[in-house]
Amino acid sequence: MKTSTPMAMPMPWWCSPAGIAVGFLLPLMVLISYAGDLPHPALTLRGVQALDAHYLQLGAMMILAIALTGWLGAQLQFGAAPVARDVRAWDRAALGLGGIATFAFVIWFRDFVFNPVLLFQTLTGAFKPDRNTIELTPGLTSLANMGPVFFSVYAFRLFDKGERALPRAMHVMFVVLGLFTLFRVYVWTERLALIELLVPFGLTVGRWTSTRSGGGWTLARTVGPYAAIPMVILFFGASEYFRSWSSDTYQGKMDFWEFALGRFASYYYTSLNNGAGLLANMPWPTGTFEFTLEWLHRAPFGLGKPFSQAVGYTVPRLDYYLATYQDEEFNSPSGIYGPLSDMGIYGGLAYMLAIGLVSGLCFRAYREARLVGVLFYPIFFITFMEIYRYPYLGVPRAFTWTLGIGLALLLASTVKPIPAPRRTAGDSSAHPTS
Repeated sequence: MKTSTPMAMPMPWWCSPAGIAVGFLLPLMVLISYAGDLPHPALTLRGVQALDAHYLQLGAMMILAIALTGWLGAQLQFGAAPVARDVRAWDRAALGLGGIATFAFVIWFRDFVFNPVLLFQTLTGAFKPDRNTIELTPGLTSLANMGPVFFSVYAFRLFDKGERALPRAMHVMFVVLGLFTLFRVYVWTERLALIELLVPFGLTVGRWTSTRSGGGWTLARTVGPYAAIPMVILFFGASEYFRSWSSDTYQGKMDFWEFALGRFASYYYTSLNNGAGLLANMPWPTGTFEFTLEWLHRAPFGLGKPFSQAVGYTVPRLDYYLATYQDEEFNSPSGIYGPLSDMGIYGGLAYMLAIGLVSGLCFRAYREARLVGVLFYPIFFITFMEIYRYPYLGVPRAFTWTLGIGLALLLASTVKPIPAPRRTAGDSSAHPTS
């Protein structure tokens, strides 16, 4: 059977690994570094400042490594693609993963789901739950992190329906899973869950704008993530409002936008500074993979203990470092410097080169509307967005998401397309094949 050469749809610069690395992550890192020299009351910068020109250059090298192999991976061909793709397999796989995530959310928030009064009091602000009192079920509630697998397929299919429109069940699942995710953001004070929901839509909108003409679409393709920064700062400030705005440090001393911008800059500057300071004040490389394989150290049911013992990992070095040199309130180790702490210069550089290459391949597959790219590329894009804070691929939620991707690919491959009806010469009616 002959196959057609896959067509890679053009996408804006900021959607690609090389574009987002060089055009956004690199200049923004330099801009954030200047926050350490600003004497603004909204900035919360405590501890030892280590983010100097040397560590900025080291960070730039790591980002450029992603850009280099990201560009290379995006140029490689996967090979010929099937003439037709049956998106029914995509939908069934997405619904299966969405069902797993929904079940996990029900178990996680069962006290609210099965108690309408408590749920109403929580939503109206009459009751403020403490996340430490919400019981987690190891190995089960973490399955909620498979939700982004559904969002990735749903977002792509919403703008690229293929030969079949989205079934109603997909829309229903999106509403249910989306509400659970928003509730998680609100109750669990977890901003990252909302990012994981929105990134798949941002990517597919970027892909969609590439076929649109007009000044507004051109501006969106050109400006990209820079246009989203004010909204990100607004969301960040709103989430920090009740936690920090009412304190004596900020209340009545500045307006809301000053507060939001100051907290945002403090958050990302301290993340980079923590990583640089970790290298400046602690011995490295450790070889314990504290940051890049955190999910393996924290594997449930005691599965991570043998690995921790094998690499000599006992207690988090980051906790000691923060208590000794920095502020324990801002506890992100940086996804740029964390791999260097784990593996050294050459190991950390190889890690970034590998991430760039694989993400470039996934980006190419995404442009070609391949399921493997649709599922995998969003998790790499979030890795880029979170690179100032920590190595996203190393955290447990990313590992669970990856497991969900593998399960979705397995489910999609087991769904056999219905054979197309066969037409005979001179007969306009379709007859099923025997």
